[in-house]
Amino acid sequence: LTAVLTLVIGVAVQVLSGMAVRQAKLTGLTGVLVESLGQTGLLVWCLGLGVLVALLIKEKNLILPVALFLAGFDAFLVLTPYAPTAAIVEQNPAVFQSVASSVPKAREAKPAEKPKEAKLEALAFIGPADFLFAAVFFALLYRFKMRVRETALWLAPVLVMYLFIVLSPFGLCMLPALVPIGGTVLLVNRKEFTLTKDEVQATWGVAVIALCLAGFGLYQRINHKPRPRKPAVPANAPATPQPAAPAGTPAPAK
Repeated sequence: LTAVLTLVIGVAVQVLSGMAVRQAKLTGLTGVLVESLGQTGLLVWCLGLGVLVALLIKEKNLILPVALFLAGFDAFLVLTPYAPTAAIVEQNPAVFQSVASSVPKAREAKPAEKPKEAKLEALAFIGPADFLFAAVFFALLYRFKMRVRETALWLAPVLVMYLFIVLSPFGLCMLPALVPIGGTVLLVNRKEFTLTKDEVQATWGVAVIALCLAGFGLYQRINHKPRPRKPAVPANAPATPQPAAPAGTPAPAK
């Protein structure tokens, strides 16, 4: 019940905050505070949904194949240009940005703006799935009494370094965050798993599937050739003049 209430409250806070910023056109300190409240709502509903998903996993050893598969599947979705995730981010970025968390940076007021109208700009965006599955993993670690504190202490600097890679000048603007999240969880808690022979074989099978998904996504990204976009024609552009008919040419029949 608590997880459901957390989910509902978080969604309500994020949606209402976003509507307030867009419709009231809030700027300055008020706009920043309302946007921050919306970001908090995102974290809250991801936590609630993550706990609900974690309740579906009944055994500790299932964390291993789940983490491996999610890492490979996330890499496939992010890297493959034809996957829904990449398509939404590239073709409809406003939809993705409305539900994602932003890493802010300060923007100076433009000459036409008042100093109080200065606001924050998004330096990068983090998808809600990253927070969701991070919440799933930590709920499972806490539930099965695994290394929660050690995982958090390692995961924080790993994600910060990963963010620097995303913001690097090498053009890596979109990378799968579940790869470092799942990898850190598994490495820190590797001694907590005791697998049978059948479970080891099944886990290796999942690992192979995850590698195939990630490899296919990377292959598609490397060989992807974006379609050339047609230049936009201004609405007030003059019509292209048609060549005049030569003298003596009969008029077309009506």
